[in-house]
Amino acid sequence: MSTAEVAASCLRRLEDRDFKILYALENALGTIRQAKVEYLEKNTRLHRDEVMFRLERLQRDKMISKGESGYYLVSTGLDAIALKAFVKRGLISAFGGNVGVGKEADVFEVADERGKTYVIKFYRLGRTSFREVKKKRQIMPAEESSTWLKACINAAAREMWAMRKVYTAGGAVPEAIARERHAILMQKVDGILLNKVTVLDNPKSALKSILDTMKLAYVKAGVVNGDLSEYNILQDRDKFYVIDWPQATLASNPDSVRLLIRDLRNVLRFFNRRFGVYYTFEKAYDYVTRLDSEF
Repeated sequence: MSTAEVAASCLRRLEDRDFKILYALENALGTIRQAKVEYLEKNTRLHRDEVMFRLERLQRDKMISKGESGYYLVSTGLDAIALKAFVKRGLISAFGGNVGVGKEADVFEVADERGKTYVIKFYRLGRTSFREVKKKRQIMPAEESSTWLKACINAAAREMWAMRKVYTAGGAVPEAIARERHAILMQKVDGILLNKVTVLDNPKSALKSILDTMKLAYVKAGVVNGDLSEYNILQDRDKFYVIDWPQATLASNPDSVRLLIRDLRNVLRFFNRRFGVYYTFEKAYDYVTRLDSEF
């Protein structure tokens, strides 16, 4: 069971006082390596006995871990905080199955009170490090856990920013509804990753569709994906969505041209190899970087 599934299963029985502890540990991320009981007493205004009781409960549910000198938040706890916030805002009311697992994120289906479905993307930067620690039956050091959780929050914030800019510009990206910490609630797109597609009715039209999103992102939104390939493009019938933007950068960034060139070469190489579509890099670059350029 993933940390998000554990968090969802515990959400109904977690009480406000449990969340006071979780929020205090969240606030300590990046500033306090391990929070002592005294710190938690002061920041939650709970009696020491109550703090100890809550810490024991949260440890049992794997929301937090105990180090040599105090306590610290782990992925399950941050998942619970994010889910609680989405529920409190009235955005979700049901948590469904896993619809995607990657190196750096888990994606789950959720629904609101009306039954409309969305997905939540939880960032999992540092997943490889956590797995190595688990193999060795060790505990993730507090400073490393804190660093990765902060990185996940920052990555989600960057992706949310980029997706909204590109969506507003008219690019084919899922609509980002809301963000809480390291998790983004977004439009559910039913489709298949491009790397798994072997046949396209009109591959040249598909290529143009992807380049259109790159063009709108670059020229109108002023954003470069920075990590585009067949592994983060989703086909839904005749529409092609670019679904991952955590590496996005401003077009004004000095490194953006290099990243745009790399993105273009990745896409062109894939279409040439898989579908036999040859489109010169020079034409593609001109098309993507100029609003008045034709395909």
